[in-house]
Amino acid sequence: MNTRSLSRTLVTFTCLGICCHLSNLNAEADEISLSPENNATENTDTFQTRPKKTDPTSEKIIQNFLEVSGGESAYAGIKTVKATGTIVEARRSKTFELIETHRGQRHLTYSWKHLGRNYKVVYAYDGTYAWKQELLPKEKRPELLHGLTAEHFAQQNWLIQPLVVPLRDSFVFKYQGKSKVSGRAAYLVTGFGKENKQSWFYFDQETFLLTRWGGMSELAGMEEYIDYRATEFSRVNDVLLPKKIDILAENSKFGTITLETITANQDVDPAIFECPKSKIQILRQVIKSNNQNQ
Repeated sequence: MNTRSLSRTLVTFTCLGICCHLSNLNAEADEISLSPENNATENTDTFQTRPKKTDPTSEKIIQNFLEVSGGESAYAGIKTVKATGTIVEARRSKTFELIETHRGQRHLTYSWKHLGRNYKVVYAYDGTYAWKQELLPKEKRPELLHGLTAEHFAQQNWLIQPLVVPLRDSFVFKYQGKSKVSGRAAYLVTGFGKENKQSWFYFDQETFLLTRWGGMSELAGMEEYIDYRATEFSRVNDVLLPKKIDILAENSKFGTITLETITANQDVDPAIFECPKSKIQILRQVIKSNNQNQ
């Protein structure tokens, strides 16, 4: 089995002074560079079997993360986040508006300009289905996302992680061992979500902040490990949240997310997460309308 080679660029923390010791962590854990790929086989049984319950080591790591992030009650107190910023992928810069809720709903709008034309695309997840709609330069019908693309968008949040209820109710966690993120020692925990969809979470061994997370997705038609690596943090409603995030594909950086504004617990219309009914007439409707007007 091949291990994923981890890049070793320096991670810049705005809060390295925060440290909480994990006294109950098993000191006998193997010193390994473990990743979800290590658990893959050459067959279709790619991931591990879902454990019946979260193990004590994972529980302790998550509790330490919540403590250094602002406290479990403060983290659970964030019901919604709204963020704006820029994302750079393949040398193309886009602005975005992001909304995430404590129940897992997401709404992400990208806007950019190319060859003098304005583009705008919405991606959303209502808690059951993920969908997208192109709004500019020409409005198209909304369409459901499928496969790994839908799973990844639904499960890989940028800000609100499934480490407190109600999102945590769908997850079971398993401690995998020690790893590294940008050269820094980290604890690796696998999360088993709905329908056994798996994510991985790397917690910094010194600060216990969540510095990397990810899951399987599709990129250019290929199945890929897509990870998010937090390099800067900011405090929102007394909770530390990522402010700058690198996007990694098979450990190679191919994008950067910069969150310029983040606000919590603002009113959000729940209807924005639902896939809208198309206002675009299909050919049959156009013919019928023309016949009625004749």
